Amino acid sequence: MAVSAASFAQTGPCTLVLSGQVFDEHDGQALSFAEVFIASLGKGAVADEQGHYRIEGLCPGTYQVRVNHLGCEPTTREVRLNSSMTIDFKLEHHAEQLRELEVIQARPDEQVGQPTRSVDREDMERASGTGVAELLARVPGVTVLATGPTIGKPVIHGLSGNRVLILNQGIRQEDQQWGSEHAPSLDPLSADRITVVKGAASVQYGSDAIGGAVIAEPVELPRQAGIGGELRGIGQWNGRGGGGSALLEGGLKGVTGFGWRVQGSGRYVGDSDAAGYTLSNTGLREWSGSASVGYRDHRRGVSVYYSRFTRELGILRAAHIGSTTDLQRAIDSGEPWYTAPFSYAIDAPRQTVAHHLLRAHGSLAVSDRGRLEVNYGYQANDRQEYDIRRSGRSATPALDLWLATHTADAVLKHWLGKHMHGKAGVSALAQENSNIPGTGVRPLIPDFSKKSIGAFVIEHLPVGERLELEAGARVEGTVLNIRRFDRDGQYQTPEHRFTNAAFACGANYVVSDSARFRFGLASAYRPPHVSELYSEGLHHSAAAIEEGDAALGSERSVKATLDAEAALFKGRLRIDATLHASRIDGFIYLRPDGTRLTVRGAFPVFRYTATDALMGGVDAAATLRLGKKFAWRMRGSTVRARDQRRDEWLFLMPADRVENGLLIRMAAIGRWRDFEAGVTHQAVFEQHRVPEGLDFAPPPATYHLFALSASSTRLIGKGELRIGLQANNLFNEAYRDYLDRFRYFADARGTDIVLSVRYAFGSRRSGN
Repeated sequence: MAVSAASFAQTGPCTLVLSGQVFDEHDGQALSFAEVFIASLGKGAVADEQGHYRIEGLCPGTYQVRVNHLGCEPTTREVRLNSSMTIDFKLEHHAEQLRELEVIQARPDEQVGQPTRSVDREDMERASGTGVAELLARVPGVTVLATGPTIGKPVIHGLSGNRVLILNQGIRQEDQQWGSEHAPSLDPLSADRITVVKGAASVQYGSDAIGGAVIAEPVELPRQAGIGGELRGIGQWNGRGGGGSALLEGGLKGVTGFGWRVQGSGRYVGDSDAAGYTLSNTGLREWSGSASVGYRDHRRGVSVYYSRFTRELGILRAAHIGSTTDLQRAIDSGEPWYTAPFSYAIDAPRQTVAHHLLRAHGSLAVSDRGRLEVNYGYQANDRQEYDIRRSGRSATPALDLWLATHTADAVLKHWLGKHMHGKAGVSALAQENSNIPGTGVRPLIPDFSKKSIGAFVIEHLPVGERLELEAGARVEGTVLNIRRFDRDGQYQTPEHRFTNAAFACGANYVVSDSARFRFGLASAYRPPHVSELYSEGLHHSAAAIEEGDAALGSERSVKATLDAEAALFKGRLRIDATLHASRIDGFIYLRPDGTRLTVRGAFPVFRYTATDALMGGVDAAATLRLGKKFAWRMRGSTVRARDQRRDEWLFLMPADRVENGLLIRMAAIGRWRDFEAGVTHQAVFEQHRVPEGLDFAPPPATYHLFALSASSTRLIGKGELRIGLQANNLFNEAYRDYLDRFRYFADARGTDIVLSVRYAFGSRRSGN
């Protein structure tokens, strides 16, 4: 949870009022129910029928105030508040489609009962050089399921993989996400904001959102003529590599509403280092590029987006063992059995991924208070995994998968007046998965086709000025057709059909201008993935044997959340906490089942099994201003999860963790401005709540990590230069994390220092 500029700037009593009226720029009419919001404080107001708004309980300071209204172009204005002020806003009632509400945390009529947290562009810059999962771990309640130093998947309240839906450019990401070592094929630099929905979100997003959603917000295209862009460079000490990106965007002179953008990025990193040795064969190559073009006027909008993302990475060589004796020795010794000098080479075992995404979007204002949004997406995911093989066959993939996915959805967003507004929609998916012949290995998962269709409705009901209610429901049907040969060589085509329904209700209650509560109760569902039904063999990148169960059924959950935000002591202390509890019937997970010696070596065995799970926990964050320049920040989370059928703790749940940081911000140092620096300490405690005698090794001990960061900005001509420095694991701590699948074989990364440089001009400058 980042400390904003406004948080530091606030001094004096927080009794100031910002009020005024919102008008149409062309005819001067009042814009009813416009939204006026101060994102840095997480507070705002909805204007009344005459366009009047009022925000109370503000401290003196400088704020970015954003104003939105259906059918208008949003506007942002910097307001310096030294006393109560009246400011009127005028919006252009042209050329702005209603943005996807689900990706904007600030909108008070979205996710009424769901706790949501966002990582904005500034936070993403501070985390330059990391993957999506590591970036999102800044959000309390989000942790990382790792497979070595370069592979990470986000975990929300203990759930990950097929239970956390990723929306990329408004399209549900389909990139073989079932694998624990299949990191999301997503470039964080392609989004200006990533929002985490920390609740069961199946009503709005369908299956795979049983544990929450990660929403990469599309970057708005420019609307005016002119060129803007940015260049970024990243240097990384651990791995002796780095990366960079370039973006260029603009409009078309004489055609207001037309915009375009091109963007490309890449990373090149060698072997990572643990505290005392090299983690051999853990290099990374990552490249991505995208292009988009679109047009919007006051009634309609169209846009097309295409991206290609490629990744090649090595799998820790020490994770592949020759015998069961060697496997146990590697686990007991505390050191990897294989190390080699640092290298940029990537050898088997390794994996390569290429992901293509094409999105076409259209919107139409069907009335002054309604808009129809239509999306079509096509994705192609090409994945190969290479194992160490005899007779020079290591260059032939042992797993070669091609996944093609078509998605389509239509959503009608409607406003039925002051007392009801919401959305209704339908969505469909058609998917085909194929094993490419020539591997010489029995496929881990079979060929399959999947089709699903669903419909939902969500309505919001404001009750007075302080309470808003939400209710929604969804129904969805899925058909899964399998094509496989069994071990006896018999060709089989089993079919699985699943019909599921979900509901949700929520409330957002504003206690005062400085405190509010959200309560949500939602059911969710998830049909089993083909990997859980039919996995059969060695999962090479995971260095584990995985076996499915064709009798598994859908997971069904009920989750309750209570989210509270408050500003105390005249705004000096800000507190944010989330309580969550859920029950998941038919919860599917990989359960350890001994080890097995194969012709390729010795590997741990995991079987997909189902149980009834009871889960709960707390996320919390707090920021305390210590004078004008300093602040203290704390964030932490805890999860408790029980296997109800076996009456034991659930396997592979996040350990308790807490982070404390001391931060400083200065408005200017000479020609440099917005100087920020901080020192943080993170403690991750030993996970004592584990099934007895189930795992291959005991949970790792408690570990402590220290980090330093600093960044500042200065103007250079018409552009803006920002330089940042981040030092992680400052004291080179040797540690292992319970959620790292390779903790059996090696320590995690040692000290890492990342230098980032960003130069932006035109529309990409901060505040534009």
